[in-house]
Amino acid sequence: MPYPTLFSPFQLKGLVMPNRILMAAMGNNLSDAQGLLTRRSLEYYLARARGGVGMIITEAVPVSLTARHRASGLCLFLPEHEEGMGRLAEAVHREGGKICIQLNHAGRLADPAVCGGQAVCASALPARPGAAMPRAMSLPEIQQTIADFGRAAQRAVELGFDAIEIHGAHGYLLHQFFSPRANQRQDHFGRDLEGRMHLPLEVAREVLAQVNGRLPVIYRLSAEEYAHGGYGLADSLELGRRLRQSGVELLHVSAGTGDSAASSTYVIQPRALPEACLIPFAEAFRRELGPPVIGVGRIARPELAERLLAEGKIDLVAMGRALLADPEWPRKVQGLAQGPLRQCIGCNRCIEAVTSQKPITCTVNPLAAREAEAALGPAAPRRRVAVVGGGPAGLEAACTAAELGHRVVLLEREDRLGGQLQEASVPPHKDGLADIVAYYQARLAKDGVELFLGQAVEPQTLAGLGVEVVFLATGAQPLRLQFPGSDQANVVGAREALLGRCSLGQRVLVVGGGLVGCETAELLAGQGRQVQVVEMLPELAGEVEVRTRGLLLDRLYQAGVTTFTETTIISLQADEATVKVRGQERRLKADTVVLAVGARAERGLWESLSAGERPCHLIGDCLEPRNILHAVHEGCWVVRRELGGLAGQERKA
Repeated sequence: MPYPTLFSPFQLKGLVMPNRILMAAMGNNLSDAQGLLTRRSLEYYLARARGGVGMIITEAVPVSLTARHRASGLCLFLPEHEEGMGRLAEAVHREGGKICIQLNHAGRLADPAVCGGQAVCASALPARPGAAMPRAMSLPEIQQTIADFGRAAQRAVELGFDAIEIHGAHGYLLHQFFSPRANQRQDHFGRDLEGRMHLPLEVAREVLAQVNGRLPVIYRLSAEEYAHGGYGLADSLELGRRLRQSGVELLHVSAGTGDSAASSTYVIQPRALPEACLIPFAEAFRRELGPPVIGVGRIARPELAERLLAEGKIDLVAMGRALLADPEWPRKVQGLAQGPLRQCIGCNRCIEAVTSQKPITCTVNPLAAREAEAALGPAAPRRRVAVVGGGPAGLEAACTAAELGHRVVLLEREDRLGGQLQEASVPPHKDGLADIVAYYQARLAKDGVELFLGQAVEPQTLAGLGVEVVFLATGAQPLRLQFPGSDQANVVGAREALLGRCSLGQRVLVVGGGLVGCETAELLAGQGRQVQVVEMLPELAGEVEVRTRGLLLDRLYQAGVTTFTETTIISLQADEATVKVRGQERRLKADTVVLAVGARAERGLWESLSAGERPCHLIGDCLEPRNILHAVHEGCWVVRRELGGLAGQERKA
């Protein structure tokens, strides 16, 4: 059997899991404003249960009103919450799955708009400068919180959950009491390490007492805060030791805290961090305290998960974003489900959506959190469909149309697929985008899509193929700027520079400090060139997810890239540019100017195709230049709306 350790059973008390894969807790914003289960939330979890995960760990579930940290998260502190939570556990069991509830109190990270007023903390210290000021919890409030955890645990047992995880990581209340950064109390819930451990241990003991041996209790902790003034591994090991002595059976070892921008990078690790970057902490816990421990943190490749387990570094592996990208990850890896594995690219657009109080989403999986809409059956009648353009929008459109039962032809004018993914996968830490192209190539082959590469498309081309419906996905063309004083001989586009299709001088000026410009600058600096970046706006890479952006800007600084914001080019000569930096003129030496100033929609075929009898639909950047997520999602949902059961369903509604 492939990956024998990964797919070996795991038993703890009465819990028997068929494999060592856990779905890690992830906020998703799919419940309603009262914290009640919705169909959308239910189907989201059931898709992962059907996918063969060993056990699902739910999103963080608040144990009281004051514990709530978002408006659309499941709750378990009122009687009306119980019906939905019980239905969730029962439905997962019907699919043959196991489910663990994660209990949490957000503390100072609670949202005042939904938690009933001012947030609470160990001490009256804001999470970060400018954040709302919490108030220090009184002793009666602390005792009530301990009781709230116990009561929620008792309800979870009665509702049929298979395990309970106490959330003591990532900057929430129990972490706040354990952290010297947030806890400056002088009573027995503070002062020193013994005092700071007091609330986490009391909560664990109360939960264990209410569970009374009926199911396992897990404690999730951050082994290292990665924040100034925070605790380190020695302190967290002592907490883990005391939790084990109290009766906690399983430790889930993470890192970082959500109340620090830099530290939060270790909570939700962007692709720029190494794979399995938190495993040394889990390994230390297992070595010092013994098994079992759960490892987490950018473990998405099956061979990596197998090796970590087989080498005895961890006992179970937790995955969040990998199962968001492909809920059938376990079954596909085990060979029990058809189709290629869709890999997470670590872009963190999922987390960006959740922290913006929007439903969770996924760049590479347009069905994520929309599973209820997707289950509408095949299309009728079967039609001949052409997709023009082999970038992410066109690739997804072609595969979706074929899976709905249509006969599909995909035409791409270049000799290879990918569109802008070709250059986007070149900069450091972006190789995962090449995985997207490989994934779609496998899907195209599986679904029987006819593929024409190097094919310039004209209206008569489609007529000759007997096409009935067209989806135009011709992408966008980079904008070109004309600079006074220049013959443009030393001006090239970012695409040419990234793909190595032009010669570059030693001194390079990148015009445009968005994601493309910054990534191009990083690549060229890594080649030993002297690179400067000019950007009109007040900040660089402002459209990039915050954790990814922080690491990118740090790397630019380390590479010696000079950056200028609020800067425009006045004129360009053969070896220098005259720029205006916040109203002041400067001259910047440059042998080559690389343009990364955006793109315009490529609609050369639109007028002729849309005037014909066959329907033609714009998708992706040829509709409006945006990011990969928009392209992939439009490729899926526009096709479903126009060709699948979705359009009819919507019209009836």
